Amino acid sequence: MGLLDGRVVLVSGVGPGLGRSCAAAALREGASVVLGDLDQVRLERLRREIDESGDRTLAGHLDITDDHTCAALLDSARTRFGRIDGVVHVAALDTVIGGLLDGGFEDLQRTNDVNVVGTMRLTREVVPLLRVNGGSIVIINSVGGFRPRPDNLRFAYGASKGALMTAARYLACELGPDGIRVNTVAPGFKWGPVLEAWSHEEAARRGIAHQQLMDELQGEVALHHLASDDDVADAVVFFLSDLSRKVTGQTLVVDGGGYYH
Repeated sequence: MGLLDGRVVLVSGVGPGLGRSCAAAALREGASVVLGDLDQVRLERLRREIDESGDRTLAGHLDITDDHTCAALLDSARTRFGRIDGVVHVAALDTVIGGLLDGGFEDLQRTNDVNVVGTMRLTREVVPLLRVNGGSIVIINSVGGFRPRPDNLRFAYGASKGALMTAARYLACELGPDGIRVNTVAPGFKWGPVLEAWSHEEAARRGIAHQQLMDELQGEVALHHLASDDDVADAVVFFLSDLSRKVTGQTLVVDGGGYYH
């Protein structure tokens, strides 16, 4: 028996890293999964990787900044599976490097439009489906939302994630009477395709061995071992499942015990 048997979970932003891991974990625990992403070619390839038969997955184009694509994917999900029990918000924009003084307000606006407004847009569209049986909304957050790194400033991204942490608490109050729980999972540095690519680039930029950089990053956490995309996905499953049936408005940090300040 899986923790999510009989449930239907929507995952936004099913890229090759955390989105894929969240979708695969939900499938592993017995859920049917609705996969949404901007890149339809990549999306279909990932769908085949995690569910070759396609019996328990539905893949569709999703732009969380557009009401129409949000509604269209949800309509397809309702037609195919008849319900939605959980939503995992992975889709996000993290392309702006630097602090407030390093970029224009256009960058800040764009990041906020995707990460905050887009996440709330999809949430608003899915609430009527979640109200039928109750359900769980899980927002992928970041330790960057409350623990900035002076050596790796991402002001726009961090500010948007801080806003989502507060938004989740408000939504937990608003949607609680409908039996809908809202929580966030906040990874730190986590091993997966994104960190793998960045770490090699950063090591080359600094002129050090890749292993030296990894040793530095792992030395910053209490367990001396970075979490992975799969570790974060397991925390997401916890919030989707009945194991957390009385938990809402919370943020769970998955970073190996980070103590960087």
